[in-house]
Amino acid sequence: MNAAAPSLSTPDLIPSPRSRSGRGLIWTLICTLVLNPVLPALGQVVPAGGGTTVGAAGNGVPVVNIAAPNAKGLSHNRFTDYNVGREGLILNNATGAVQQTQLGGYIVGNPGLNGRSANVILNEVTGGRASRLAGYTEIAGPSARLIVANPWGLSCDGCGFINTPRVTLSTGRPLFEDGQLSGFRVEDGTVLIEGAGLNASNVDQFELITRSVEINAALHAR
Repeated sequence: MNAAAPSLSTPDLIPSPRSRSGRGLIWTLICTLVLNPVLPALGQVVPAGGGTTVGAAGNGVPVVNIAAPNAKGLSHNRFTDYNVGREGLILNNATGAVQQTQLGGYIVGNPGLNGRSANVILNEVTGGRASRLAGYTEIAGPSARLIVANPWGLSCDGCGFINTPRVTLSTGRPLFEDGQLSGFRVEDGTVLIEGAGLNASNVDQFELITRSVEINAALHAR
């Protein structure tokens, strides 16, 4: 389906949406929805340090061992490139020795968590290239909120999410207060839904926080 282009006037600083009763799709769009394409990102998943590492499950699905969470339960992971292939991506939030996953079967738990899992996983892209999400992202271990923030844009072509109650895709830069995510500074960037579309039908709350969005494929949400 194609999105209409309503004009909106909102400030550039967007507070992080609070949990609210009821379920559904939450849109936070800045200024005007314009139909500008997001260029496909190159590369795969390349961490920018900070305790985040990448390996693979036995069947080859990439596994990101997320950084240890802070005192507020936030795991902040930075990437120069962040993309999800058709095979999917596992974010390892498991504290046990072994964890069963849907995408990769059994994987080794994340030793970097030091026995404490995250309740919010923030994946921030800093490398200057848009992200392409072409498969499912699964959180291994305890469920957690997932945020992907890329100021250079995101495209979704068959993306979906497993074991997370809340997903946020944003083209803003994350803002913090007292160790917690407080919002996003959105200056540019487009979210593009194309091809095989986006499936968030198993997610309680799904959010797009962006300056512009183009919807050329099915988007399923509660």
